[in-house]
Amino acid sequence: MKKANMLILLGFLSLSVIGSAKPQQTFEEKNYLVEMTQEKSELTSENNSSSIEENRKEEQNLLGKRRKKENENTSSNEKSRKKSLWSKIVDRKKSDKNENWKLVWNDEFDSNSLDTSKWSYWGDNNIPWNAGNYLDENGNLVDQSGFKVKHYYLKDNVKVQDGNLIIEVKKENNKTVNIDGKQRKILYSSGAVHTKGKFSVQEGKIEMRAAMPKGVGTWPAFWMWPEWYSQGTNKLADGEIDIFEIYGSDLSRVTGTAHVLKTTENRYEMFDKNDEKIKKNEDLTQFNTYAVEWDSKEIKWLFNGRVYKKRTMKEMEKKAGRNPYNQPYFIMINVALENQTGSDGDVDFPTEMKVDYVRVYKKDK
Repeated sequence: MKKANMLILLGFLSLSVIGSAKPQQTFEEKNYLVEMTQEKSELTSENNSSSIEENRKEEQNLLGKRRKKENENTSSNEKSRKKSLWSKIVDRKKSDKNENWKLVWNDEFDSNSLDTSKWSYWGDNNIPWNAGNYLDENGNLVDQSGFKVKHYYLKDNVKVQDGNLIIEVKKENNKTVNIDGKQRKILYSSGAVHTKGKFSVQEGKIEMRAAMPKGVGTWPAFWMWPEWYSQGTNKLADGEIDIFEIYGSDLSRVTGTAHVLKTTENRYEMFDKNDEKIKKNEDLTQFNTYAVEWDSKEIKWLFNGRVYKKRTMKEMEKKAGRNPYNQPYFIMINVALENQTGSDGDVDFPTEMKVDYVRVYKKDK
């Protein structure tokens, strides 16, 4: 019994040992598996982290490239837009510069005398206006011009010489003119011409190349009145275009003006701002070009090809109540002498205005 019992006990012990060994092995295997799993997980995590970092960097690179491309496209588009805008401006300037103007009337003053088929002397039969101011029997200035000017226009002061129209301004001593059958003394003489009854223009480019006289009070002008207008109408002109007026007291500026007779008042609305201040290398006593470009929408004033002033028909009609620039105008050239001329020191008499040419163009449509 004891032996059998011992064998039985030994069997149970063996089984116990075997049973206890098996769970221990399983634990170690589990620990191994856990460690392996952790290592794989860490490795995977590291790989994933590395992959994520690489992906992030790649995404940033791609994003950077995309942004760069977008910036380049934006910059390219902006440059293209600017280039396109600049091209339009350049093309417009070229178009303006090379606009097809057809010469329809001109005088180059290449003959030896005034071409009276084109021009008339100012003051003949008081057309378009009287010849100027004079002194009465008491020595007082008779202001028949309405400007208290000191000049009186004489034919002898207008000549054509060396390819130029020359208008001379002189100080007179005991010079008399016939006024209503009486001899009246004048202080200064000058000259003026016009195209009334011989040529008129409605819209176009009217241009002169000329050199101005010197001296305080000298007042040369290149201007226009409606063809119907003259002193004999006993009415005021409904419009006037001053292509230029130059004031001898300030030879640093050029004045271009539009005058519109107001419909509600017997006075003019003057569009006379925005004078041209000439450049330092420009001299009004030397030859320069003066012009207006006039169409149904606006009038532009130019000096040496530079547009320095614009006035639209709408603007003038709004302020004055009418648009008088829908009719033909004739051309006038004169040199007046303002009342501010004081002594012989103001002007080195005689002085003169020289005109190289007058040209009128129409758009060649």
